[in-house]
Amino acid sequence: MTFQSRVPTTETKSCPAAAETQVSQATVPYVNQVAILLPDGAAPGAGQILADLLLSANEVIPDARYAVSILRLSDFNHLSHGRQQRTMCIFLGDIRARWRVSSSDRAALQTLLHRCRQPVLVGGAVFLLREAGMFDGHTLAVHSNFAAAANEEALQSAAVGTQYHLADPVHSAVSPLATLRLLLDLIGREHGEFMADALGEYVGLDAGDTRFQSKATLDILQRAGGDNLIEKSLHLMQQHIEEPISICELARQQGVSTRKLQRRFRDRTGGGPHTAYRMLRIERAHQLLTHTSMNVYEIVAATGFGTRSNLSRWFHKQLGVSPQAVRRSAYCDAQQVPPAELQRALAG
Repeated sequence: MTFQSRVPTTETKSCPAAAETQVSQATVPYVNQVAILLPDGAAPGAGQILADLLLSANEVIPDARYAVSILRLSDFNHLSHGRQQRTMCIFLGDIRARWRVSSSDRAALQTLLHRCRQPVLVGGAVFLLREAGMFDGHTLAVHSNFAAAANEEALQSAAVGTQYHLADPVHSAVSPLATLRLLLDLIGREHGEFMADALGEYVGLDAGDTRFQSKATLDILQRAGGDNLIEKSLHLMQQHIEEPISICELARQQGVSTRKLQRRFRDRTGGGPHTAYRMLRIERAHQLLTHTSMNVYEIVAATGFGTRSNLSRWFHKQLGVSPQAVRRSAYCDAQQVPPAELQRALAG
């Protein structure tokens, strides 16, 4: 299974496949290839939670381009030399059993561990180094279930309590869930800690409020460089979607002048606070049209647009479609406004 999401192409297909979007490499400067490798007997959906995190990164981080494949070890052996070298390979073991490799797959394992861009060993997959004859000199995050066996077989374990360990040439994590944290760390190193933290909140990995569970908010904050005043303003806007407050009141609640707030938004985001507020309300209206049975008049009231004609006007201006068209496509399984298109439209 191969998954790609929100990778720009020269044209948008009207009905992209749910599990796979074909992307012309000529139009994509670089794609982070990630292969999630499963042991024999693992359920086909075992790697889906990791795939979901990376595909969510594609949706909420503008520069993220991850293509994710879920394969068996024997499947990956058939891929080209060049593809293997460009791929981060996550060997997804579990916390109950060590990963044992058949004699027919041992050569493939040795090749991948030496050749892939970055191997990541999870749970019982730490023993794959021994299977490949590479167990000397690599510090690994080892689950407590395997600590005694790892010590007996001369694997070098990280400190007790280590959930994941980033170290070249081999990364490791004690479990599939710990691998989510490992991936967020890697994403933070590539795209910034702020975006990694926001992604964690967006997918529900962190407790707390949900102010980052909005793609429009993330886009504005990234353009603003994580500016604290703008972040607080967006948080207040999210709290007052149904009954929008004035920009003067927004500034007053933060102890700054209206002029300062407007200048900060324009300098950091290229648009004023009114524009940002409207983006959040359009995004909320789109969510309600797509995921609820609320009628258009109820959605107008829930998003502070005042009248149906006002909502329709801004939908046409920002998204190029009417609210009625979005509602029809949501229930008829016809052409929808793709998440990527929605985000680009909201970004202005």
